[in-house]
Amino acid sequence: MVHYDPMSQLPEGFTMALAQNPAALDAFGRLPGQEKTHYVDRAHQTSSREEMRSLVSELGKGYTL
Repeated sequence: MVHYDPMSQLPEGFTMALAQNPAALDAFGRLPGQEKTHYVDRAHQTSSREEMRSLVSELGKGYTL
């Protein structure tokens, strides 16, 4: 059985946006695994740069599930 690891498939736009927002990067790094997976899934569903920036900004402001 193959195990899917969502952390191995981070969207490029998500990683770039995190790199530009140190607070969001720190917040993402501190999230428990299930919440990280939630944000990665949401990042895969974004359809624009603005949506991705909004998602990362949300992380940087400390919003959680």
